[in-house]
Amino acid sequence: MEGLESLLIASAPLAGYIVGLLVDRYPAPLPASPDEGGDCASLGGEQPSGRPGLHPGVEVACTVLAAASAWVLPAPMSVFATVLGWALVGLALIDLRYLEVPDMVSLPLIPAGLAATWWIEPEAVPAHLGAAVAGAAAIWLLGAFFRRARGIDGIGGGDVRLFAAAGAWVGLAGMPGVLFLSGIFGLVAAFLLVRWGRAAWEDRIPFVPALAAAFWVIFLFPDLVTSL
Repeated sequence: MEGLESLLIASAPLAGYIVGLLVDRYPAPLPASPDEGGDCASLGGEQPSGRPGLHPGVEVACTVLAAASAWVLPAPMSVFATVLGWALVGLALIDLRYLEVPDMVSLPLIPAGLAATWWIEPEAVPAHLGAAVAGAAAIWLLGAFFRRARGIDGIGGGDVRLFAAAGAWVGLAGMPGVLFLSGIFGLVAAFLLVRWGRAAWEDRIPFVPALAAAFWVIFLFPDLVTSL
């Protein structure tokens, strides 16, 4: 195992603490009014009491991500996967709490993915840039179709930006896998949230945790879906 990988695993609990601290200090958006279709009683909005604690779960999650990355991928891809996983953990936690995806985290993932691609395979950068554009456009069009068909927003701008980031990291070949797995993870998560009484089927269900998990898994295992 490379020295940098060992350093990242050793520092993962600290990274998890910082991620948890940033999520805790993230400014909660104003709760949506009923006429806007927002019902954030259990999933979004400000929840000063009864909110589940992040520690030590977030430190454990970041450590597991770092160890899994080092186990599955060679350096430097394992380093990129670790840092990507930590960023996605933060995005997922913020979306779980507030149904919001901060641009300051999601947008930098797009050039970061292209930079990682340039480091690993420079000739693939144009294809990954095209995948970022195609991923964002496809999800935006899907959201527009859903809005026209149902009269409500089903896909937010944060989802569009995160799909663009996924394209930048995994390329066109990996995007079907991200889309497929995120759908599976999202359905399972929605079923569990409803079953556990955390949400109702008519509520807005946070999708970024499912998308983030699919994004990271496909980066680690690019051929996972095609090999099934």
